[in-house]
Amino acid sequence: MQYSVDDLVRLAKRDNNNIRPYLYVNPIQGKHIPTNPEDTMMMCRTLANMVKEAYPSDRLFVIGFAETATGIAAGVCHYLDSVVYYQNTTREHVENEEYLYFTESHSHATDQMLITNGIGKCLETVDRVVFIDDEVTTGNTICKLADILKEKYGTKEIKFSIVSILNSMTNLRVNQLEDEGIECLFISDLPFEYKKDSIMDISYEEDRDILCKSDNPLDVDCVEFDTKVNARQAVVFSDYEKEIKRYAGEIEKIMGYERYSDILVLGTEECMYPVLRLGEMLNRDGAAEAVKIHATTRSPIIASGGEDYPLNQRYRIRSVYDKTRDTYVYDLRKYDKVIVVTDTADIAEGMSDLLTALRSVGNQNILVSRWHYS
Repeated sequence: MQYSVDDLVRLAKRDNNNIRPYLYVNPIQGKHIPTNPEDTMMMCRTLANMVKEAYPSDRLFVIGFAETATGIAAGVCHYLDSVVYYQNTTREHVENEEYLYFTESHSHATDQMLITNGIGKCLETVDRVVFIDDEVTTGNTICKLADILKEKYGTKEIKFSIVSILNSMTNLRVNQLEDEGIECLFISDLPFEYKKDSIMDISYEEDRDILCKSDNPLDVDCVEFDTKVNARQAVVFSDYEKEIKRYAGEIEKIMGYERYSDILVLGTEECMYPVLRLGEMLNRDGAAEAVKIHATTRSPIIASGGEDYPLNQRYRIRSVYDKTRDTYVYDLRKYDKVIVVTDTADIAEGMSDLLTALRSVGNQNILVSRWHYS
């Protein structure tokens, strides 16, 4: 599949970010904008084919970057037989875990972490570490992590690669990275500050920013999916795939033979790959005439009614992972069926807020499902 820059980019304005006031939003990634999961998986397959061609015999350890790329990174792995291990970086603290810390300087949430559990053994059995992100602007964040891995684990013999949908780096920077032993693969180059002037006049519109905080926790009918596979730790990717299929099978069994006009599968922050694959399977199995996916996010983006602007409504909620932190979901509407997918340790205030937001646009048929890591 061939993609142009305009197939992959919509420009939006960040809310109160002086370092980088604009944001490139991918309309087929399934993060901010409701998306057909088949389109997302097709894009993942395109990236996977590039990896196959470049590294036909390498055994791979793939690391996907939180939060935006956790879905597509695992989606790329779905089409690669050469992936041995997979892991997401994370911004969520988990007790009794050790982390490698690094920073993403231009982000709205700069701290990144990689749980170290099992990484040393993984690196001993692979040929290449592949970092997957949705957009690479300078490569500095990935370089920081690669350097930390080299220093901690002595991975001088391990090869490194960056794989991304969009590349904002100059040719000089790409060559510098390759001289340092980090090869780069991208679907499309993104010109420097591409079309940024088109959104500079966009301003905050109060009526498009809806605060959805529930005064009283709502009763949540939650389906628990017990699993030992947590992609925030290094996992055998084939094990992750098996659990995804088992999870989707359980959800489809609960739904029965009823067919819907449209279904939304909505993830929470870093919990995106189960959303992507469940949406794809529901679409493939004909559970609805149309299936859409997207997710809540830490990204505070201005919503606007401006012509060709990608995000028209913003709902502010407490995070399901940390009730002291605001998160956002964009462009909700009424669906025949909504399935919320989360992996939070506790269903509480944040989920009540999310349900309030969904119900505010007319959604009543809502199923909440939780990946419970045992």
